[in-house]
Amino acid sequence: MKKGKRQADWSELEKREAAIKPRSKFFSHLSVSLLTLVLTIGLHQADFDSLKGLLIDGLFRTQLDSHPHPAIKLVAYDTQSAARYQINYKIPTEELLKTITRIKDEQPLAVALIAPLNEKLYSEQELSELAHAFSQVPMYVGYTDSENMGKNAPRALFHSTHYLPGYVSRDTFSYGADSVSRRVMLTIDGLPTVYLKLAELFHHSNHQELSYPKNRIEKFGESTQSYINWQGRAGSYPMLSTLEVSEGHFPKDYFKNKIVLISSTLPSKKDADFIFTPFSREPFHTPLLEGSAHSLATLINQNGIYKSSFWADFFLSLILGLITMNLLLYLSPARSIQFLIVEILFLTVLSGIALWKYQYWVDVAHPLALLAIGYYLIIPYRLVDEYKKRWHYQEKSEFMAELEQLKTNFFSLISHDLKTPLARIQGNAELALSHSSTDKDEKQKKSLEAIIHTTDELSHYVETVLDLTRIESSKVQLNKTSKDINTVVKEVLKSKITLAKEKDIQIQTHLEPLFSFNFDVKLIQQVIANLVENAIKYSPRGSTITINTKEVNSLVEVSIRDEGPGIPLEEHENIFSKFYRMKNDATQREKGTGLGLYLVKYFVELHNGFISLKSQVGKGSDFTITLPV
Repeated sequence: MKKGKRQADWSELEKREAAIKPRSKFFSHLSVSLLTLVLTIGLHQADFDSLKGLLIDGLFRTQLDSHPHPAIKLVAYDTQSAARYQINYKIPTEELLKTITRIKDEQPLAVALIAPLNEKLYSEQELSELAHAFSQVPMYVGYTDSENMGKNAPRALFHSTHYLPGYVSRDTFSYGADSVSRRVMLTIDGLPTVYLKLAELFHHSNHQELSYPKNRIEKFGESTQSYINWQGRAGSYPMLSTLEVSEGHFPKDYFKNKIVLISSTLPSKKDADFIFTPFSREPFHTPLLEGSAHSLATLINQNGIYKSSFWADFFLSLILGLITMNLLLYLSPARSIQFLIVEILFLTVLSGIALWKYQYWVDVAHPLALLAIGYYLIIPYRLVDEYKKRWHYQEKSEFMAELEQLKTNFFSLISHDLKTPLARIQGNAELALSHSSTDKDEKQKKSLEAIIHTTDELSHYVETVLDLTRIESSKVQLNKTSKDINTVVKEVLKSKITLAKEKDIQIQTHLEPLFSFNFDVKLIQQVIANLVENAIKYSPRGSTITINTKEVNSLVEVSIRDEGPGIPLEEHENIFSKFYRMKNDATQREKGTGLGLYLVKYFVELHNGFISLKSQVGKGSDFTITLPV
């Protein structure tokens, strides 16, 4: 009763689970989609500036270096130039005068000094001398000291130079406060920077107006800025030293119609003269002068990087999140990781192409954060779900194993209990048959013979079931003895001769002389008997069965060929399965359990041998067992 109730409960549970499965899937996807939306909204309340900075810097490092802008030339007051002077906190007046005088003769488009230039650093006499030199060229001063912010140029320089902010932006508050220079300033507190004025001058000289795209400009505090479109690593722009220029060591027309930027590159002034870039954060690696060149080139080319909008970032995160989170409900943990790697590569390639080809900065920080958090939320849920399923399957497996054991025990019990009464019936029938000697007992004789024949068949079925129970309980052990297999074949044929005569079937044998070898005589005898009996049962009346034995390469082959209906090719796979019987007229007419060929295959393989089948429909079948000698 307990087992029957358990089976009924199990069936009821499976029906309920099948009914709620579609609804469960729908609610799982709905829950995950709502979770994705909440996570997307929540994550977009954070800036992730540090991660954004690392990602955009990484993308810059993967791009190929482009050519420097041909209209920009750099002149550096470097260590070699400074070695001639004792001053190291400013560019000496004498050095500036010599350098500008040499450049003036080349007729540059403009000369810009990117350095502090005020009354604290230079005396009135020095400023007057510089004013005279500056008046001979289109001169710009981009001051880099914050004290002069918004002030007029020193009085001596008032009429000879454009005095403008020349700062190169450093991310000291945003992007993780990593001090990397990522932006060029266009205006500060309403004042144009030296870079904007130089870019306007360049376009004006080419009879154009600078119309910098508004979508590439962002407001940061009181300044307007654009992201620098870096053209390469440090060294992209060649530099001449002020020493080389003052001594005339440069090609003719080198500065003609060029914008010449002059600045200091002394390591002793690392905070003022060197910057960090997306390519490098090493001290003394990238001069501020080179950052100025990249900033100016960005404005001249009007190709500053512009960022995707908040809503573009939001919807990219949401769409990727919905796809990923819903797929993670189906994918295994290993497949999930592979899918995430593919997604990350896709995002990297997408943002790389957008940056390199269209100067468009796609924010992938939020999508990546969403994917990572989503993965660590969904996978535990999946693991709990998998655990529940595994528990479900384990319970079912245990139940099926219990049921299988009950079936085996039942077969074994019934078979053992049947053997004794069958033996008694058969013994009593044989005894009664031996005492029937008169004509009056003729009918009794036929009845007794029928009883004996029926008990024989039933005993055979019982033995077959007992063999099966022994196999499934792993109690079949080989008892090998040395014997000639031809002898076994003859003994089997002797026991089946009566069955063959009843159908007028002729049995032919071609038995090669063979040496004796070790095998379990009882089991192989049962194998051959099953195959011969099947051949007789399914062969038509008056046909021939041929049995061959031979030795091939230390293997003994025994083949039984009949002229029966044959076995279709599609049935060959199943013919040796347990309880399998073909659904055709020939098999339906003959009684059987569907265990004979299963036991044949099992007993042969137990000897490390194998059985093969060749058959054609309408022409018969040929079973061959092969045993190792």
